[in-house]
Amino acid sequence: MRDGRTHHHHRHRVSLRWFELAYVPGLLQTERYARATLAGGRFDAEDVDRIVASRLERQAILQRPRPPQLIAVLDEAVLRRPVLDQPGLMVEQCEHLAQLATAEHVQVHIVPVDAGMYLGLAGQFIIAEMPDGARVAHADNQLIAQFVDAPTDVAKLAKTWEIVRNEALPRRQSIELIERVAKSWT
Repeated sequence: MRDGRTHHHHRHRVSLRWFELAYVPGLLQTERYARATLAGGRFDAEDVDRIVASRLERQAILQRPRPPQLIAVLDEAVLRRPVLDQPGLMVEQCEHLAQLATAEHVQVHIVPVDAGMYLGLAGQFIIAEMPDGARVAHADNQLIAQFVDAPTDVAKLAKTWEIVRNEALPRRQSIELIERVAKSWT
């Protein structure tokens, strides 16, 4: 559910379990951070504007009267990766993340660096649960963003999710860690 054909699925789901190794999940990004993830030449300025606008627009689902439950697990490295030549950007992003993580329907869990090597390092994925109970998933690698709805594949990812989620810190400790990292950026 990066940008493009799969994002219509965002609108109707009940829950979203989102694991990220590289970036803060799109739904939790600040505008400056969203731009920074697109920098470096793959997109021209017009494309960047369009993608950032659609990403920020999608964030509105978290403000709806009945928002989906978002459970995000992020690798600690995501919080510690500097955005070069953009002073203040990571402070702002970490503070934004910590603040969103206090909402009832948003949980953010951090896998600490000392977890060592764990199953999640194989890559980013999202599991979405629909109102009818159906589950669909989305997994990303460098070349393809794969949309997954075969029950056995979704079940495999759900198992990976459990393992990854178990490596992560509980909610309150995760927020404390995000806040500590935010201070370390100042």
